[in-house]
Amino acid sequence: MKSGSVFIAIRGDTHDGHQFIKAAIDAGAVAIISEDSGSHPNGEFFKVPSTMNAIRALASTYRKTFSVPFIGIVGAVGKTTTKELFSSILTGKFSHVSKTIGSQNGFLGIPLTLLAIPADAEAVVIEIGIDDIGAMEQHMHLVEPTHVILTKTGPEHLHQLKTVEIAAQEELIAFEYALKHSLPLAINLSDEFVNPWFQENQKRLRESQFLTYSLEKSKMPEFLGRYDAEKSELTIQNETLNATFPTPLPGEHHAHNLLASIVLAQFFDLSVAEIRKGLSTFKTAFGRTEIYSLPNDIEVIGDYYNSNPTSLDAALSLLSSVTGKGAYHAVLGDMLELGDAEEQFHKDAADSLLRNKITHAWLYGERMKWLKDELEKRGFKSVKHFSSHDDLSTALKASLDSHSRVLIKGSRGMKMEKVLHALVPTQGNAH
Repeated sequence: MKSGSVFIAIRGDTHDGHQFIKAAIDAGAVAIISEDSGSHPNGEFFKVPSTMNAIRALASTYRKTFSVPFIGIVGAVGKTTTKELFSSILTGKFSHVSKTIGSQNGFLGIPLTLLAIPADAEAVVIEIGIDDIGAMEQHMHLVEPTHVILTKTGPEHLHQLKTVEIAAQEELIAFEYALKHSLPLAINLSDEFVNPWFQENQKRLRESQFLTYSLEKSKMPEFLGRYDAEKSELTIQNETLNATFPTPLPGEHHAHNLLASIVLAQFFDLSVAEIRKGLSTFKTAFGRTEIYSLPNDIEVIGDYYNSNPTSLDAALSLLSSVTGKGAYHAVLGDMLELGDAEEQFHKDAADSLLRNKITHAWLYGERMKWLKDELEKRGFKSVKHFSSHDDLSTALKASLDSHSRVLIKGSRGMKMEKVLHALVPTQGNAH
């Protein structure tokens, strides 16, 4: 912590900031905000009913000092990648673009992101995540976005949101907010919940307020994308935009994120040259589609920051699309926070492994035992389950042949990066 800072004591799941108040004062904090009584020998000490509410109130006040574009990115999957892609694109036109760092997209992460916005920011890109009913409405009022995009709906945090339908309804609150405040929207016509919302509300939207996009011609979007996996290119067709762009990340789902980002950029009048210039600065976020080349032509995809049924299916599809002569290894940790249907979701993952012709499955976590049983019932011959990262890593390394293709994926709590580190100790050759 820097000297001269304000220290806010937040109670978390594993740490209580109140335990570090003395250390903060010793480090030069000029003020303390706490839920407990106390004093500051050289500064101010404020006792409040809720430090979480306090930091959100401070962030809201600071947010209101800005009059630049604030882009809110919501959705069950693809938020972080779209945020990184779109932020990169904006740098083709704006010198100072501020964005959410990592995936700080919740009740604490969003105010921290807002409070960190530099005074000279010309545009701000905020990732907004939900894990409970009512969260989106609170986040919208805090962020006060000027533009909104919903990447994709799907199973997320079902331990609290309960069903995919309820989760989608909560995501669509962002669109309802945009509708109420006449904000520009980028609309994904391929999404099974977004499309019906659009059909129902299209007449309530101003013509200049929305742009539609899809990779599916049958959806009749304004911006139609065509992904060429072999050339790693995305071609976009529209009356005002007909151009081809390089895709920084492989896979159709990432091409869709890029399409969303380029369409969103149309609200800011970026030229094709500016979009390409911005894209050239793109770097993938931590734990998301990190690609490593190992000796003997072994390719490893590290996608270990999060996992749910939708993102797992996309990752397995990406793995199967990586050309090569070797076997395809899916190294999978549990998908967490899927609620009462978690067993079925894990069993259903067998469909994706079989459809994508994955050769070997290496599983970790109690929930992945359900997938192991399902795969064995369906005659999948090479599936193994492990109770430790070390055992899994040792067995995996011993089995890799030349030209092997490996995907490492799991929910954040499964710490599947431990397996990645065992394969790629230095992580110095990502591309």
